[in-house]
Amino acid sequence: MRKLFFTLLLSAFSWALMAQSPINVGIHGGISNTKIKVKDIGHVLKSGSNTGYMVGVFARVNLGPIYLEPALNYSHKEGEVEKIDNKSSLKYNSFDIPVMVGLHVLDLPVVKLRAYLGPVASFSGKLKWDTGNFGTNIDNDKMMWNGKIGVGVDVWKLTFDIDYEKGLKKFQDNNAGKIKAPRSFNFTLGLKII
Repeated sequence: MRKLFFTLLLSAFSWALMAQSPINVGIHGGISNTKIKVKDIGHVLKSGSNTGYMVGVFARVNLGPIYLEPALNYSHKEGEVEKIDNKSSLKYNSFDIPVMVGLHVLDLPVVKLRAYLGPVASFSGKLKWDTGNFGTNIDNDKMMWNGKIGVGVDVWKLTFDIDYEKGLKKFQDNNAGKIKAPRSFNFTLGLKII
């Protein structure tokens, strides 16, 4: 009985220390609405947006009112393009490493309101058209930089974020046409494990 009591007391003490820890670790996932503008040789094509998804892990280092939040995410994004009577989606997958610097705008015991911005290193594979009418796959650079700005709300261990992300480099810019950098709105729900 003494061992059980000691174990429970030690567990409660450890839990209390983790709750006061300046470091949070968690998982998150969400959806994105991505738009990629395409300009064919001399023709501007109609661009639309498509829904993608993201899953990943994050760590947040709280430094008073300021925090640093690196993450590792797997993303699938799509942009829709239309020319005359053909439609196609431009799809790609990437591993993204955002490093956000944020500010706790409102910091109450149960609810926190945050604002953040920062760079995103994105490692992507080939861009793929879902129909053959738009050409071949595009072997873009394996690494791209994006910028991100957003706001978030924490309620106890749950996090909800809305952010805007824009690529800082075009996917393609040559005689075959221009594929501009993607722009997306991301909606993310997360859970702090620690």
